[in-house]
Amino acid sequence: MLKRRQQIDSVSFPSRSSFFGALVACSFMVVMDGGAWIDQSHGSLYASLAAQDQPDAEKKAPPSAKERAEQKKKEKEAERAAAEAAKERAKWFAKLDSDDKAATDGAVGYEVPEIPSDAERMAFQQPDMLALRGKVVVIQTFSTRTGAGLKAVEAARKALDAAKLSADDAFFLAVHTPDNAEQAKDAIEKAKLDCPVLIDSKGTFCDALGAFRKPVTFMVDRQGNVQFAGLSETGVTAAAKELAAKVYDPEAMPNKRDETKVAENSAVKFPTFNEPVGSAADLRGKAAPPFVAERWWNGEPSVQGKLVLIDFWATWCKPCREMIPHMNEIAVAYPKDVQVLGISSESWREFEEGVLRYRLNRSDFKYPVGVDGQRRMMSAFSISGIPHVVAISSDGIVRWQGFPGALTPAVVNSLIASNNALLGKSGSGQAVTNRWSRAKR
Repeated sequence: MLKRRQQIDSVSFPSRSSFFGALVACSFMVVMDGGAWIDQSHGSLYASLAAQDQPDAEKKAPPSAKERAEQKKKEKEAERAAAEAAKERAKWFAKLDSDDKAATDGAVGYEVPEIPSDAERMAFQQPDMLALRGKVVVIQTFSTRTGAGLKAVEAARKALDAAKLSADDAFFLAVHTPDNAEQAKDAIEKAKLDCPVLIDSKGTFCDALGAFRKPVTFMVDRQGNVQFAGLSETGVTAAAKELAAKVYDPEAMPNKRDETKVAENSAVKFPTFNEPVGSAADLRGKAAPPFVAERWWNGEPSVQGKLVLIDFWATWCKPCREMIPHMNEIAVAYPKDVQVLGISSESWREFEEGVLRYRLNRSDFKYPVGVDGQRRMMSAFSISGIPHVVAISSDGIVRWQGFPGALTPAVVNSLIASNNALLGKSGSGQAVTNRWSRAKR
């Protein structure tokens, strides 16, 4: 359908149920016309709504044919590099069934569980998991019922050794599940397993991690938060190096799951956040407004079964352009669970002019970009400054708002885990929490 020479491609969700019958969640970064100011509460740069002429320094002449050719060559090289990086990152994770993935995802982004008082220890002297803060910790769950469990432990140990980290930087812990726990000690001694072992006979520790009968490899960062679940051997080595390179902050305490408030209108527990949302109405915990895009620039999104992060922006906004790499990182890191979207507040003509002026290319974005010149979604959120991100779960409820830079892996992982649970990403259709406490062994 044509309207004022613009083709209108809209994705509209008139009600909460239909809004997220297809969407898994939405996040809105909004970009407004005008100058820039610093929001000290977020420590981030915002663009105000004040209508101002763009500085001369921001205006650039259109690139020449030679420059465009060179830029296109660089884009293709960057695309190949990004695709290769994403391919390598995918090798970090082992294939888990839907139940195990949904359950273990729930632990990611939160403090590693406490050690149950009734759990038996073997060569494990640390009083609690807090004593391991400052180190990268690999936790391998297993059972001695079959040889596969012991093989999983040895494989994970070798993978951690391959990272070549010192004893001050890394720690390995094997956790025996309740399966065959009665004979675990004898089997471990017979196998001469010489690493710290925790025999979780009642499954309290395993349930907190989401681990069940199949071996799963977890990794905890220096701060004491579970950062990865379901790692492969390749992933253990690479992730250990990545986390070990990060500086430990003894003042920063782990994220406690039991202190996380939950939105009242969802049967699934979602984390809520109390930080100020910035220049917008705080709609966290409320139904999201309808999502509308007039036209897509570089392809339409595929949102089914994913957490959707919508980035509202404009080409003229320098702070917003500076956030593109961050949103790209999210899009590349979570291709199966997250769909990042970009929505510009400009008219199609202004958008096209801005693309040329600031030499933006489709390959600069690892996510679909659209235009909503009428600013309908922005108005619904009463956004008066940018950038601004909003996360919405698949039941149409706003779960998170704030500056895009505050979308840390911990925040994104916690939202993904809750949204996956909300979607029932379980092959059996049954609950995937506390499976050991419910199982008849």
